[in-house]
Amino acid sequence: MLKLNDRIVYIHNMNLRSLDLNLLVVFDALMRERHVTRAAQSIGLSQPAFSNALTRLRDRLKDELFIRSPDGMKPTAWALELSGPVSLALSEIETALDGAAFDPSTSTRAFTIATLDYATLTIFPPLLEKIRQEAPGVTIRVIKPSLFPGEYLDTQETDIALLNWDAPPERFISETLIEEDWVCVVRSGHPLANQPISSEAYAGEEHLVINPKGDATGWADTALTELGLKRHIALVMPTYGPTALILETTDLVLTCPKSIGRIMSETAGTTVLDCPLTAPFNMQSLNMIWHSRLGHHPATTWLRGILRDVAGNIA
Repeated sequence: MLKLNDRIVYIHNMNLRSLDLNLLVVFDALMRERHVTRAAQSIGLSQPAFSNALTRLRDRLKDELFIRSPDGMKPTAWALELSGPVSLALSEIETALDGAAFDPSTSTRAFTIATLDYATLTIFPPLLEKIRQEAPGVTIRVIKPSLFPGEYLDTQETDIALLNWDAPPERFISETLIEEDWVCVVRSGHPLANQPISSEAYAGEEHLVINPKGDATGWADTALTELGLKRHIALVMPTYGPTALILETTDLVLTCPKSIGRIMSETAGTTVLDCPLTAPFNMQSLNMIWHSRLGHHPATTWLRGILRDVAGNIA
């Protein structure tokens, strides 16, 4: 199999002058949507016109590029290799054509952020208020991160990711937005409320764990194992959303970042307690990540600045 660079050289020498660059827009749209109808709609083409363009691109590049599957249009190995460079090239062209101007007060731009509900609960309320004041026409779209956090940044499906990811690959930039300790949250009348918790007492309780992947273990279990202890996890949930309601009516213990605990104590009948365990450093931070070569547009620079301002008032 030829390496990507070899094939790019081939395309440049043999095809680029005769290649309709609009076909690359079609490729990029289908790589993002993985569905012909949605991809066509996203760039304002009819489905027949989109399919015709895809056929032309397949013929020009001598590769199927996308194969129908039960989960949508699955990219071939070469399509996956091409996706990053094509997305980057189109972004640079768009930036050049847009120019350097960005006026938040008149912009109607839509920004996409990949994150979990920790950020939506802590950062987004003040973020949206600040955007309402400075850029009332701007829209924020939130999507769930992929299993590989960098995928949506590579394909430009998202502008920024807000995750616990302090050491991403070199093509990404990671900046810490929030650093905070973890706490325990229980109902106000819980037997452990209003008293220091030992590691042994902590391990003896039933626990509620938040894990987007559904795993019934976390950093606290590793810390307890090192102490020769083990806790019972009674409930695993993917998000913090309904957690406070569950805590109010049970004796479960939730271990979570301090800002989440504070929000729950302000909005529900819960009490925040010091956690007897210390979270590892990489679990104490929320990082803002963006692609090092796709983050220079004034619009995304503005958004990162807004996020820094908001995050600075949280932890």
